[in-house]
Amino acid sequence: MLLTIPVLLLPTTTLAWIDDDRYGSIYTGGYSGEGRWYLSGAAEVGTIDQQLTDADRSFSYTAPKIAVGGVGPRAIRFEFGWSRVISEDQDWGITGFDGDLWLPWEPHRRIRPYLILGMGYHKYYGAESDFLESNNADNGARSLNAGLAVMGNITKLTEMGITFRYLFITWTASAEAGEDVPDANATISSVGLRVQRLF
Repeated sequence: MLLTIPVLLLPTTTLAWIDDDRYGSIYTGGYSGEGRWYLSGAAEVGTIDQQLTDADRSFSYTAPKIAVGGVGPRAIRFEFGWSRVISEDQDWGITGFDGDLWLPWEPHRRIRPYLILGMGYHKYYGAESDFLESNNADNGARSLNAGLAVMGNITKLTEMGITFRYLFITWTASAEAGEDVPDANATISSVGLRVQRLF
């Protein structure tokens, strides 16, 4: 008899929330967010190792990133993000988009890890633009990235997490027709902190 008293004292709004199908996939079935979409904002810090010139150079940077994504079957996430990476000395920068798959492990837990795999397109802006122009190359570049993320729920529909990423970027440059320039590439290693809202 005593065990039933707390349930009877629950406010009606609480009982309605428990019975509401809109929240079932997140709360009664875990925190996967399956069937929902989300908006995300993040700040990243990292290191750029670039080979757009004969001499290798490295830069540190801080960058914003925004993304929109969705949670599909088996709680696999897909997101489309925009970022702007500018070196601290303003000499090196890229702006572009990435499409990423987030593959979860035990996605219904409140704190859960993801494997990130993706590809993107970026445009280069900076001190080495002359190098690309002299080699008949567009400043657009293709990229591949991989990483890990750990996400957790702060509130019912708010998530926070940390990401670790490695990005490889390559430009198609040619000194003359048919002659490739092998060193037109860069790598970026980063750590990011993100907050996102499920809808």
